[in-house]
Amino acid sequence: MLIKADIHVHTCLSPCADIRQSPKRVIEKAYEKGLNLIFITDHNSTENSESAMIVSEGYKDMMVYPGMEITSREEVHTLALFENKNDARSLQNHIYQYLPDTDRKMEYENQILANANDEFEGYLKKSLFNAVDLKIERIIELIHQNNGIAIAAHIDRESFSIISQLGFIPDELKFDALEISPNLSIEKAKDKYPEYSGRFKFVKGSDSHFLEQIGSTYTEYEGQDNTFKSLFDYINERPLTAYT
Repeated sequence: MLIKADIHVHTCLSPCADIRQSPKRVIEKAYEKGLNLIFITDHNSTENSESAMIVSEGYKDMMVYPGMEITSREEVHTLALFENKNDARSLQNHIYQYLPDTDRKMEYENQILANANDEFEGYLKKSLFNAVDLKIERIIELIHQNNGIAIAAHIDRESFSIISQLGFIPDELKFDALEISPNLSIEKAKDKYPEYSGRFKFVKGSDSHFLEQIGSTYTEYEGQDNTFKSLFDYINERPLTAYT
């Protein structure tokens, strides 16, 4: 089966995303674009992912899973992808302990919670665009402890990437894969980062903050189905029980 997976999709919960990027509209657009696997990866939170998963139940042959884009103390962005809401929520609850609250209206009004019917549910009063007070090593450990996939986000960007912030990828960081931004093809990325191309799988996500960006780029591969497990196997080429 040919899988078209967008592993990096934001909703209106992310403070930098368009207000029109509701969970319902995200799923509608993903289906329109022919995607059959997507992950909702808002900044430092999974709270809109459950609404998106409910919406997806009405679309045949499309799977939607929870995730988040976590900002470490070093301001490195890492994608955390999960098979179920319980694992995602477990990590989120841990992350929230190291993320400041906000009472600034100008900030939390850009962090919108929406239900599966496209209705406003409230604002999230956590400072989602802030860095979590945890080192990148610890964040990767926590992702794996909660049965997730840890992917270094948009490594070719000049800000908020592991390479922009640290200059290189230390050997002790156990990423499962490296994400390439829409600005660079995987082929060119392998030429640009030969030291990592044999060590990690390179994947793509749209990092969509606007509906028009969803599915603009994606990871394509042959799998048995479009489940979390098939993506895990494609990325890791080892049994799903590796971190359980």
